Amino acid sequence: MRNTSRGWSLTLGLGFVGACTLACSDAAAPTEDEGADEVGQTDSSTDTETETETGESSSTETETETESSSETETDTETGTESDTDTDESSSETQAPPCNNTVVVTGYWPPTNEMLRPWSQNPDQNPEGWMGANWHDHGYDVYAFFPEFPPDGDPTNDELGDPGAVGSPESDLQVDYQDTSQDFWAIVDEYAPAILITTSRGGEIGWELEAVEGGHAAGGPQPALDWYPDGYGEVIFPTQDSIEARSWAGISTYRQGDQLPSQLPLEAILDATAALNLTTVAIDQETSGNFLSGFMGLHGLLYNLEAEDNLAAGHIHVGFGLPVDDARALIETTLDVVLEAHPLDCEP
Repeated sequence: MRNTSRGWSLTLGLGFVGACTLACSDAAAPTEDEGADEVGQTDSSTDTETETETGESSSTETETETESSSETETDTETGTESDTDTDESSSETQAPPCNNTVVVTGYWPPTNEMLRPWSQNPDQNPEGWMGANWHDHGYDVYAFFPEFPPDGDPTNDELGDPGAVGSPESDLQVDYQDTSQDFWAIVDEYAPAILITTSRGGEIGWELEAVEGGHAAGGPQPALDWYPDGYGEVIFPTQDSIEARSWAGISTYRQGDQLPSQLPLEAILDATAALNLTTVAIDQETSGNFLSGFMGLHGLLYNLEAEDNLAAGHIHVGFGLPVDDARALIETTLDVVLEAHPLDCEP
């Protein structure tokens, strides 16, 4: 269940079942045409002295009008400069903010444990958030994941039982409905430039998923492409039980239509394999048709939707991988991804 205050947790994919522009237009004020000088006509009976006085008066008026015209031009130039200054100031004020936000999510252990240092939830991370300006890349990293009371080990429970689904006080329970709701709440609030979802996998320690979606088990019914989560009355991601964007995604990217990862997979593979901590591989299949694949697909759906999202993708973390090793692997992965997308703005 998503907590609406910024800095509290969310969780990402699990399971391994199944294979503004703001347009500014300047409207220029219409220019007033200067009136022609009026020339008075004199009567032939007017004496010379009167004509002379009239001529001097006319000359004086002409000079006055000329000075007035000059002042008008000066005022117009001054106004133009003022408008330019205003436009420049407005442009500076309306400049978009620098997006330096990274979101990482987890599901079952060890993924939730490996992400604790990046959680701002003091109950989940009492030692304090360490995500500010991560490794001097300029990005701030935020983590969201569930908790599994009473013992933190979901393998002691049956699929769908509370101990395997996660606490209702946590983000991203292992449940289609809760994951759909929490995921969109998190990305809408944080608008991440980088989004990495993780979940527990199998024997491979660090498995980089190359594609998501494309399942076809449900025939004409997209909800039945997915393995039942066993929790609550609705155990499939049905149209009326998940967010509209989730339904649009699982209805579109199915029956062979897939989305590719937007992470630098080869670079991550090289850097993490060099740590010699576990097996590392790129999986050309999907994250499966359970919550892992559901979350992995959601990350790529967000990448499609958000213009300023630079990278997104899913990683399966091996069952039984020590937490310290998993944390070293996610740190290296973050470094690789952030180096591939250096900030071009000032946070």
